[in-house]
Amino acid sequence: MPNGTSASTPHSNSPSVVPAAPVNNPLPDCLVASFPSHPRRVDHARRLTALHLRAASPLSPDVHHTVQLLVSELVTNAIVHGSGPSVTFSLACCSSVVRVEVDDHSSTPGSPVVKCPAPEAESGRGMVLVDTLATAWGRKGTCTWCTVAVR
Repeated sequence: MPNGTSASTPHSNSPSVVPAAPVNNPLPDCLVASFPSHPRRVDHARRLTALHLRAASPLSPDVHHTVQLLVSELVTNAIVHGSGPSVTFSLACCSSVVRVEVDDHSSTPGSPVVKCPAPEAESGRGMVLVDTLATAWGRKGTCTWCTVAVR
């Protein structure tokens, strides 16, 4: 999560959303959500992202769709490959970038891998999409982040 933000304890059946308004946060339009690590939550994260992006700033439809796709991929990876009981994601908008952070709260940090799946493979393309569409991405501890240029 961005410095100065916090997330509340997740509820068992619904995402917990905490609008963050820290005093010194350089990314002012911020959303933080925590939810149980379950595949159904990917759609929730995608919908929260769409709502927040519409309300936060006037971004192009291409940026909206790209950020929604990247949130979906990173949250899916956190749920499928992470070992934590919950996932926390944050979305921060400023004039030049949208930053996405997804923390899988795993007990041992791992690193996402950009794979080259076979054409008939049914999975393995998530980080290829992140690597291709994000301006930058990385991993710190149990948190994977990416940025998308606004312009």
